[in-house]
Amino acid sequence: MKVIGITGGVGSGKSTVTDILKEQYKAYLINTDQIAHTLMQKGEISYQLIIEYFGPRVLDEYGNISRSLLGALVYQAPDKLRKLNSFTHPYVMEQVREIINQKREENVPIVCVETALPKEAGLKEICDEIWYIYAPEELRRERLIKSRNYSDDKISGIFMNQIKHEEYKQISTHMIQTDCSMEHVREQINFLLEK
Repeated sequence: MKVIGITGGVGSGKSTVTDILKEQYKAYLINTDQIAHTLMQKGEISYQLIIEYFGPRVLDEYGNISRSLLGALVYQAPDKLRKLNSFTHPYVMEQVREIINQKREENVPIVCVETALPKEAGLKEICDEIWYIYAPEELRRERLIKSRNYSDDKISGIFMNQIKHEEYKQISTHMIQTDCSMEHVREQINFLLEK
């Protein structure tokens, strides 16, 4: 079984790459963001740690953690963002390791671990390869405005808190560019899997 880390900045095209891997190569996808969301639900460990640290100001009217309220608190405050990550990442990665072991027993050919935070996720320790999904900042900004209706300020805040291009390159074993046709993206994936 091959374990591939899929990383890159927000709007870089990670979902496009993982969709191709699922559809064409029967890859099993682990999305660390989705696991983190689950762990932030009532009764879960991250939920408790976040409420203890940030207090009730991050809760919506139903007592659930509001991602927008929490996001507003951490996007302009790197220390708070680091604290938030410490409440989620260790628990997320524990689940990721369990899923990888389970899929290994099921003889799944490829497992992809998708994350925007490769250092925090410790991808090097659990992946055979790490693919950096790359698109220029202007294109990523354009995609986020169109697909998620994000404001320029919100995008700038997110970009500021994500690691830079050179760091992604250092962490990764391979790079896939998505500022091209879908056919070329498929060719790059095929090339890496056949190597």
